[in-house]
Amino acid sequence: MDGGGRRIIHCGDTLWHGAWWDIARAYGPFDAAFLPINGARPLGGQIPDPGLPMVMNAEQAAAAAAALGARLAIPVHYGAVSTPEYIQDLDAESRFLAAAAAKGIATRVLKPGGQLVLG
Repeated sequence: MDGGGRRIIHCGDTLWHGAWWDIARAYGPFDAAFLPINGARPLGGQIPDPGLPMVMNAEQAAAAAAALGARLAIPVHYGAVSTPEYIQDLDAESRFLAAAAAKGIATRVLKPGGQLVLG
């Protein structure tokens, strides 16, 4: 998304993949990247448990932010759902913040309904 001289990317519920660098070259640089960090696995319903996360985990999200060249990384899609059929990584937020800091990436945690103002 591009507007007001700022560019952001919202990565939804995506997995780690090898196209981050291509995305950065084609659409970057990004002022902010919203990245899922929950490493979620379904344990019931119509999707059998693959034994692997179906969404990036905290460390993968920090690596994606670095590959995208994001100036700011915002963790999303974690901590809100707790059912026996759906599990998330523990301590995703603190792990993401530590992994991003180790890569020199600025972060911002937004509360539900929070706003991000890019200056």
